Amino acid sequence: MINAIRKVAVLGSSGTIGSLVGGLFAQQEIEVFFLSRSLQGAKAGLKKAIIQARSEVISRYIECGDYDHSLQTALQEADIIIESVSENLEIKKNIYNRVERYRKPDTIIGTTTSSLPLTALAEGQSENFKKNFLSTHFYNPPGKMLACEIAGTENTDMEVYRFAKKSLKDILRRVVIPVKNIPGFAGNRIAFLLFSKITELVQEYGVEMMDYLIGPYTGRLMPPLATLDLVGLDIHKAIMESLYENTCDEMHDCFKLPDYIEKMIDMGLLGSKTKGGFYKKVESGKHVFFDPTTCDYVPAIEPHLAFIEKAKNLIRLGMYREAFETIKNTQSKEAEIVLDSLCTYVAYSFSRIGDVTEAKYGINGIDTVMSSGFHWAPPSLIVDMLGGNKDVVKLLNAKGFEIPETLINGPTIKYPIHNSGKFFIAR
Repeated sequence: MINAIRKVAVLGSSGTIGSLVGGLFAQQEIEVFFLSRSLQGAKAGLKKAIIQARSEVISRYIECGDYDHSLQTALQEADIIIESVSENLEIKKNIYNRVERYRKPDTIIGTTTSSLPLTALAEGQSENFKKNFLSTHFYNPPGKMLACEIAGTENTDMEVYRFAKKSLKDILRRVVIPVKNIPGFAGNRIAFLLFSKITELVQEYGVEMMDYLIGPYTGRLMPPLATLDLVGLDIHKAIMESLYENTCDEMHDCFKLPDYIEKMIDMGLLGSKTKGGFYKKVESGKHVFFDPTTCDYVPAIEPHLAFIEKAKNLIRLGMYREAFETIKNTQSKEAEIVLDSLCTYVAYSFSRIGDVTEAKYGINGIDTVMSSGFHWAPPSLIVDMLGGNKDVVKLLNAKGFEIPETLINGPTIKYPIHNSGKFFIAR
């Protein structure tokens, strides 16, 4: 087993995660091979890494190449391989076949997949490959989002797992969250349920209104539909399909992709990396918004609702609980949408304790990945803002939610109030 990381090979370095994670290693003066299908793609990844680092100095530590000419040399020298190729099972398995051919026996293989089952990915590979294979799931953009979920399979060597976990923490300064080997791990399993609910409501209320309703004042630095534009709707589709195919909990059917998102993908509207997504910037510098009913863009309506503006003002004053009381005490369909979304987030998060993370961590592991991976207010903070365990149990019961035992019988939640301001940002 290796005892130090001196050289890294990034497969899929033309993509966002591959290039930026490779850049993080280079920032620590570790030699990195950027490999892609073409040399041009690897060089495009290098540019992304330089932008993240805000310095061209890291290029001293990065060597660009393509699979046909540079793969063998890179894999024979690498101590860890970061695989970040397309979210497609066959593509990944084909690249693993090439990895098997050239890698050193002790080289660690970390996949950044956010949707595909680890066991299926490693199927057909050697026992040595399997014992050195695990998930290193970074969040986008890794320069700002510090979370990294780590999961192994039943074949992963625990010494390899512990070494990878320590390296991610010590070298890349990641907030490492141990998660179970299940679809979506912890962060995506929870976040994409909420995304699903919101994208359904877009068909009735529109993109701009939904991001206004479920926006930063409820604990999201970036509103949900703007977040999906950053993620990419093609990645969103891959994650949703995997969750729908591989989950069997009470919310399984919620992971169906709305038809209009399929149309957006067919139109090449994948989000920030293309000419548009839910949002599109026009020549004036303003945004227009995708309309699912016409499959065209519509001008901003600039919604203004009294209870939201009041909540924002209270948050600016640091009166966070009062802001949430405003939402709870408002009688309108828009306020109900906000409350229903918050209840979904809390109920599903607490119900997944012991499923996506070990039960011994309680809500802490889920809190950590949601706060450091998405910069969302952690579920326990939302519980505190809504009045605490007992009040939230009453609220969930009144709204017909199944109430998690972990919320009823778990410890009383009191979140450090001085930490709230970093999540609740009213613009």
